[in-house]
Amino acid sequence: MLAAAAASPSLWLPFLADDWADLANVAPGPTQVTPFGYFRPLCMVTYWVEQKIWGRSPSLCHLTNLIMIAMVAALVVILIRRYTGDAHLAGVAGVLFALHPYHIENSAWVAGRADILFSLLFLGAALAYDQWRTTCVGVPFAALALSSGALASKETAVVLPLFVLMLGILDKSRRPTMMEWRQGYLPMIGLTAAHFMIWRRLALGGLGLTALNGFGGRSLKNLMAFGVAAALPAQTEFLEERPLQWGVLGVITIGALLFAARSHSGRIPGLGWISAIMFVVLLGPSLISFQERYILLPSAASALALATLLVAADRRARATAVLMLLPVWLVCGAEQWAGWFEAGDVSTRVIDGLVQAASRPGVHEIIVANMPHRVQGAPIAADFGAAVALSGGNAVAIRTAVAVDIPGSRADALDGPLASAIHYPPPFAEIRLRIVERRFSRYVWPLRPETSDRIDTGWGTLYFDQAGIVRVLISPAPERGRAAYFWSARELKALF
Repeated sequence: MLAAAAASPSLWLPFLADDWADLANVAPGPTQVTPFGYFRPLCMVTYWVEQKIWGRSPSLCHLTNLIMIAMVAALVVILIRRYTGDAHLAGVAGVLFALHPYHIENSAWVAGRADILFSLLFLGAALAYDQWRTTCVGVPFAALALSSGALASKETAVVLPLFVLMLGILDKSRRPTMMEWRQGYLPMIGLTAAHFMIWRRLALGGLGLTALNGFGGRSLKNLMAFGVAAALPAQTEFLEERPLQWGVLGVITIGALLFAARSHSGRIPGLGWISAIMFVVLLGPSLISFQERYILLPSAASALALATLLVAADRRARATAVLMLLPVWLVCGAEQWAGWFEAGDVSTRVIDGLVQAASRPGVHEIIVANMPHRVQGAPIAADFGAAVALSGGNAVAIRTAVAVDIPGSRADALDGPLASAIHYPPPFAEIRLRIVERRFSRYVWPLRPETSDRIDTGWGTLYFDQAGIVRVLISPAPERGRAAYFWSARELKALF
């Protein structure tokens, strides 16, 4: 109930960013591969089923995410209670899990469903396996079926065999017998290998693991960021802007909890260390990037670690910790929702403006000079052609001249008032942008050339005059049905 309540504001959000590409991808029918080249057939089929049942309703699609998040939270409590035998500890961990502000991205963004769905099936598989291992009769078919579903939802479910194995190593009561190795571990490892070597290869024409090239030194940095976010879930832009300061705060916070637990109990509970190890295991492949939605499943382990330390501390220390952490979590959650609703407003206005522009007679191509990419950290960038078509507009080519992150819906990155930022030197329309690099504000795309101060395109030219200054020259082409717009005062305005 807490998880559902925490996710409920999402019911008032529109489709955003990658949502449109996912919806367009399944419009002809169910597909195995996402628009971005990931093998996630089960996740994609949920989008297709929803469109068949109730059409393209953002509220009902968000409701699906909300229900699944609530189910994940319930399974977190059930599984921790089974692993520890402590219902009180499981309840505390469940509350922390349900209220973690980073889960807002999974509910606010329909495209975040892959993480929810795989987490739900992953936890179900772990529970089914633990029930099976008490008897080791036959093969854990339920666990294998749920594991297969998790892999078909998101590839990060590959860590399930390692999770089960590490649990058996760290928990003396779950040390595997030879029979469990033969009938449990090996079939699960074989199923995971078959998923990647056969089904995934057939669908993608290869393993599709190029993202793993991102592993390296940055993965350690991301691990540290996730570790800080487990206790101090600040918006990612804040953490990335001042990693050292937030890292120090995180160390102080965790250190204080460890000290309080040790002072009262005489030792640091072993369950806290085990939970921390499992947190790292569950993060696994997600360490290639620091994204809020990636922490959904790992936060079950971090919530248990925090709960263990809180329960082990004395009443006064526990109350102090809660009174200090609760406001931080509430403020972080409020900032998250504010960003998503700001992005939802901008996305709706941009797409409505594009639909209107596409309906003008003779328009076949639309250029947007300063397209919002993110607003207050929440994504806007989308397959706008698909968004316009799915919203009832005419099929036209929509091109972004410059993509910019903006701190709010009223920001536009224009270099001053319209009279000074926009000119019409024949035969062009010129828009002058001044993009200040700071929190929630930056130049995003196209990539700046290293050996030139200009980019020539089929519709005009970009000039990089000096730091932060970009001039966009768009050439009218009546014979091609070209129209040009810019974002200002919370709407798309026509250049020509």
